[in-house]
Amino acid sequence: MPHFVTMNSALKKTGIAELRLEIDAIDEKLIKLLAERQRLVEAVIAVKHRDGMPARIPARVDYVIDRARVLARAHHLDPALAESIWTEMVEWFVAHEERTLDMKKQELTARKSFSDHSIVRR
Repeated sequence: MPHFVTMNSALKKTGIAELRLEIDAIDEKLIKLLAERQRLVEAVIAVKHRDGMPARIPARVDYVIDRARVLARAHHLDPALAESIWTEMVEWFVAHEERTLDMKKQELTARKSFSDHSIVRR
């Protein structure tokens, strides 16, 4: 069962140092989850490259950000905060996908050019 911190349980803590330790632990969990998300994005990049898909798929971007707002409301988080964080995160990942897909495309072009050049020289 997930552990949820309520205002009352937070106020029962002995001091700010204990609260900050809990915040630090949550920050570490968030970083681990972001690392897991990044690994999944890397897999998505491979599929997009294989299937010739673009990095930015506007409907998906809208869905992810809209879903963050809905989930925020359901968990009593300010939806504007979730939207801001998710927009920044999604834009970072899309830019990463664009850079990676562009590099992969350039590598393929270079390999094809080298291969074509090798055939001509034979």
